[in-house]
Amino acid sequence: MIRFSGQRLGGGVGRRLCMPIYSGSSDSAFKDKYFVLKKINHKYENVLLFGDVNKLRDTAVELIKGISSSGDNSNEGYVNLKIKGYISNEEKKARELEDDVHVGPDSAADNKHLMYSNSDVVQDAPSKGRNPKMVKTLSFWQIYSMRVKKSLHLLRPNDFSLILQSFHLYNKDTGVYVSSVKHIEGQIPEMNGISFVIILNILSARLKKNNYNDFFKKMMNYLPNVMYELNIRDMNNILTCFHNLELNDSRICDIFYQKILSNLNRVEDTLTLSSLCYIFYKYNFENQHFFECLKKRGLLLLNNFEAKPFYKFVFSLHNRNICLKEIVDKKKNDVFAFLSYYNDEERLFMGEIFGIK
Repeated sequence: MIRFSGQRLGGGVGRRLCMPIYSGSSDSAFKDKYFVLKKINHKYENVLLFGDVNKLRDTAVELIKGISSSGDNSNEGYVNLKIKGYISNEEKKARELEDDVHVGPDSAADNKHLMYSNSDVVQDAPSKGRNPKMVKTLSFWQIYSMRVKKSLHLLRPNDFSLILQSFHLYNKDTGVYVSSVKHIEGQIPEMNGISFVIILNILSARLKKNNYNDFFKKMMNYLPNVMYELNIRDMNNILTCFHNLELNDSRICDIFYQKILSNLNRVEDTLTLSSLCYIFYKYNFENQHFFECLKKRGLLLLNNFEAKPFYKFVFSLHNRNICLKEIVDKKKNDVFAFLSYYNDEERLFMGEIFGIK
């Protein structure tokens, strides 16, 4: 049987009747518009759509490198200093890997490039005056956060310390802190001192207080294993973090105080010294010899104290029944200049100690 059918109009892509227009005929207001296939952008790696752990790590390094090393936030500045140790460790590992593993010239070049790009994070860090803060869109943070959450089971403690810091420094909370807790908890025994301090510093500030006490207690119990890697500033920061979490356990002071005493002669920063004295007082640490040693070190640095650190230093020693006569005799004239920096309660206390009316 012969069937007759009409001519099919429209054709394929690019034909006028196949165009996404409001009229189906060729004679319309849209007759001069042509359908054009745009080139698809396949740079998925740049938006982390298929980013692996290495890409996530590189992105975190790029973000940390781009932010200003402002001194306004002492915690952020402190964590930035700790990243130096992380990067130096990564550089050392890369060198060991290059010595032990035989790789092709291309792979060796890539590893070397990655190693030096990581080391440049601190060396090329911007100064406070330049402040070239990177601008990232909301879509970037959404995709970055999504890829991090999907890859949490692949990350190691050092990776967590970098990636969490990249969110922390830019003040982005996309749920990545809460999501990472259960994965970090299982890797606490693998932490080194640097990753321990960075992760504790960030999560103690970002997680809701009293909701993750079991997690932080596990970190506290692991402290003796990283003691050999901690300096005085690390120990002071750890004590402050646990105090802010309301997990004041005097066992931490018992663990730390001997190492602090053995390195006390290296302390040249009065802010660190006063903070140490104050935080040990807050933990109700009752070792008089420890506070006497802090006082002796403070007498050597007495001319370097500013108003607030000096108040904390004197207040802590006074409440631990340490004799302040030497400090009063040497510093009485300078206290007059400090009074304008104190509130009424602080001014009243300093007036009583130094005999100022």
